[in-house]
Amino acid sequence: MYHQLFESPVGPLLAQWTQAGLRCVEFAQRHRAPAGDEPIAAAPSSVRRAAGRLERECNRLYKTGSWRWTLDELDWTGVSLFQRAVLEACFAIPIGCTATYGELARRVGRPAAARAVGMAMARNRWPIVIPCHRVVGAQGQLTGYSGVGGIDTKRRLLELEAALAGVVGAEFPVDGSRGSDLVHR
Repeated sequence: MYHQLFESPVGPLLAQWTQAGLRCVEFAQRHRAPAGDEPIAAAPSSVRRAAGRLERECNRLYKTGSWRWTLDELDWTGVSLFQRAVLEACFAIPIGCTATYGELARRVGRPAAARAVGMAMARNRWPIVIPCHRVVGAQGQLTGYSGVGGIDTKRRLLELEAALAGVVGAEFPVDGSRGSDLVHR
């Protein structure tokens, strides 16, 4: 695997690449490469180009609200069919919008599987790329975010995206006191 550390408008990110694509991207808790990984400079040119594009797209997303990325650029090794379906549905949630776990369960044809959707979101190896922070509880409350900073990071990302998308008055309380209808567009 190859590692890439880069700064973004939402903080430092760490990406890991294989020749099959982006293996994972996460908030970097420290500026150290994972043990055993090679630096991105040692990767084949196709991987280096994709890594440069990831950095540009992350910066574009949180500066302009525009994002150009395809799911074909991910290394899906080890992801179950159900989890992939859930992650693909999550990828389709537009910036400035949210969906509930139940809505995603319905979108993947498993309307009673909201908890399983939550587990799939918790295993998302590509936060930011697949915006699991846009998935909220049934009443619009912020629940479960396994990224660094937890719910506070989820709220910060949603507020930033709402501002970029021009959603006026969007607030994201943990208790769900302002229902999810406010943040759907």
